[in-house]
Amino acid sequence: MKFLSGTYQHATDEKNRIILPARLREVIGNTVFINLGLDKCISIYSEEEYEKKVEEISARNDFEKGIREFKRIFFANTFPGEIDKQGRLPLPKSLLEKCGIKKDVYVIGSFDHIEIWDKEVYEQIESMGEASYETNASLFANKGE
Repeated sequence: MKFLSGTYQHATDEKNRIILPARLREVIGNTVFINLGLDKCISIYSEEEYEKKVEEISARNDFEKGIREFKRIFFANTFPGEIDKQGRLPLPKSLLEKCGIKKDVYVIGSFDHIEIWDKEVYEQIESMGEASYETNASLFANKGE
């Protein structure tokens, strides 16, 4: 099974494009779905992984208000994308604004998707996450029991 991992520093260009690292492009492919991620990042999914998310999300009951609101925001903020031969991916301006992404970014491989973070925001979140890394690991301790 192939998965996405690693942390890379990049910058968006004047056309709001990001160059994705070759190692990540090999796993994710050229046709992707760009989405408003959680915690103020942009998420990028391969076609296959996006279809899995759609199945998972669409199976939930629309009569629950929180689910209905999540679906609305999730799908309204998803855009198809193509990675060009130079490895560049145009990012929707609306998502850049919602995530507070300026120029300098971190590109993160996050198992089944890629995350694009504003540099300053990611550095703050990373330091908080590292402080609770071991505590959060305990969330996996009883998985499957």
